[in-house]
Amino acid sequence: MLGALDPTAPTPLGHDSLLRRVAAEPVTALLVQRALVMEVAHPMVGAGVDHHSGFRTQPYRRAWATADAALRLLFGDDGTARGAARQIYAVHDHINGELGHDVGPWPQGTAYSAHDAELLTWVWATLVDTALVGYERWVRPLRADEADAFYGEMKAMARFLGIPDSLLPAGRTEFAAYLEHVLDDPALGSGTVSRALARQILWYRHWSVPAPVVRLERVLALATLDPRLLERLDLHPSPSDEALGRRVDGWLAAGYRHLPRPGTSLPRLYVRLRAVRVPVGSGVGRRLRRRWG
Repeated sequence: MLGALDPTAPTPLGHDSLLRRVAAEPVTALLVQRALVMEVAHPMVGAGVDHHSGFRTQPYRRAWATADAALRLLFGDDGTARGAARQIYAVHDHINGELGHDVGPWPQGTAYSAHDAELLTWVWATLVDTALVGYERWVRPLRADEADAFYGEMKAMARFLGIPDSLLPAGRTEFAAYLEHVLDDPALGSGTVSRALARQILWYRHWSVPAPVVRLERVLALATLDPRLLERLDLHPSPSDEALGRRVDGWLAAGYRHLPRPGTSLPRLYVRLRAVRVPVGSGVGRRLRRRWG
């Protein structure tokens, strides 16, 4: 089953959206590596990233393109969000191929596609789980009604992105069961490609990316990932990383929630400013279009 966009669907998020408030918390960005490791642990997703992603050689361009699309999707109006969704699908049009070797229940040669609705559901689930882990761990626990509202908005966003409702767990209880089922599956994290990608993400090396930033996200990812996944991916923190992870986790849990809440004004301002048209014929316009398309 393939995901398919509904070109008439309105964005499901309003100005008082809880999902927007969660996504606007800078601390949730500290778990980007965690979400990425969960995603590539699925052998089919890992194959797509391994064959098609440019994160190894163009880290900033790849990260900025992802962040830009996410901000427009979450904080834009209907037209802006639909444009971001179409951009994501246009990128996914080129992400397809075959497994190079047997992995779990998938034999060598099994075809994969970034439009596969089940794979999209898993990627979506990693974002749901990671956002909740970061927010509830370091900002505050959500009340039951808030958690239901957050999950409902995440489901609505999944449908907006073309994931069939039939694949989405009905509620938080069903989502927890789905996540447990996938995490308990020995195929998740069992492939050599997934293991290699997870290490590349967590111990990323590039001259332009500061090593302390990579290490900060690594220690927090290792501190919050499911132990079963860490074991299958053969991810074991060094004693110094484990100690640093505990310290940073403790500092964030004790102090971050006392800082003023950032609100959603800055990401919404970014989306508005991005929409400002630069004349195509100007030097600035030409440079922006060449760089960001």
